[in-house]
Amino acid sequence: MNSITRLILRHVVSGKVQLTPQLIQELKKIEQDQLEVAPPKALANESSPTPDRSSQEKVANDNRLTLVSPLAGRWIRRMGCAMGIAFLLTASLAQAAGGPATFEIANNDFAQGKYIPAAKGYESIIAQNGYSANVLFNLANAQQRAGQLGPAILNYERAALLNPNDRDITANLNYVRKQAGIEPERQSPLPKVARMLTLNAWFNLAATALFLFAVALPLKLLRPQARKALNFGCAMAALALAIAVGAFGLRSPDLRRAVVTVPEAVAGVSPVTMAQPIFKLRAGEGVTLEKTHGTFALVRNCAGQEGWVKSDEITRVIPAAETKPGIS
Repeated sequence: MNSITRLILRHVVSGKVQLTPQLIQELKKIEQDQLEVAPPKALANESSPTPDRSSQEKVANDNRLTLVSPLAGRWIRRMGCAMGIAFLLTASLAQAAGGPATFEIANNDFAQGKYIPAAKGYESIIAQNGYSANVLFNLANAQQRAGQLGPAILNYERAALLNPNDRDITANLNYVRKQAGIEPERQSPLPKVARMLTLNAWFNLAATALFLFAVALPLKLLRPQARKALNFGCAMAALALAIAVGAFGLRSPDLRRAVVTVPEAVAGVSPVTMAQPIFKLRAGEGVTLEKTHGTFALVRNCAGQEGWVKSDEITRVIPAAETKPGIS
């Protein structure tokens, strides 16, 4: 009942207006018009169209915002943090329980002249915890004392990859190469500069430069007053990215480098056992792995000669990811 109907009835009750048949008929028309304009709520809900997806999502989001309690999420976050801390503590305690004891035993064996057991101890540490420059250096020292020059040179080179600026590693590597009768490899200045950092360091430099370059572009639109400084930052980031990419290119042969780990390897003209020999490779000599075929591998020595050798006679300096822990 609208305001007009209430006003008429009020005047009827007060006596100012007489309730005539014409007035009753008019009131019925007004009521009928109200029913046609505003149908009952249940009928309106049945005949009303389905709201669009955006309105449904808005209602759902409002319900989630008002009904979800923050206590459950806070409890989950705290439990996740506690479990993460417990996992890190457990891992560190397990490593502390197993690693240092084995390392100490291997060091004692080395000090007592038991080089073969010491080498096996260092190898077990690497198998358990992965490669590190210090363990590889000790392993190479034990193998050199045991007369295993090929494996010693291999692990010196692996240690040099992880710590390229360590003078002790470089000095021992050169000494063992000279002991094995291998001529020092000549390197141009650019590859020497590229080997001043590890592959991981060059990758991190490239990723950081790319990130700064990407961030500086929208900042120039948001902060026009800092455009000069941002342009300089973009130039430096682009230069660092170019240097890192160039270093990766110069270091690409390291990904295919291998070392002869047997006393002598004979390279043949084809990947068969009875192939005609071309040249021989000494223990510890570095080669570039070109491709493999069955149990043979095509290698190229520092003189540029190519030949097929047995795959088990050489070992990659950077091991394949599917067989051993990777080196960077």
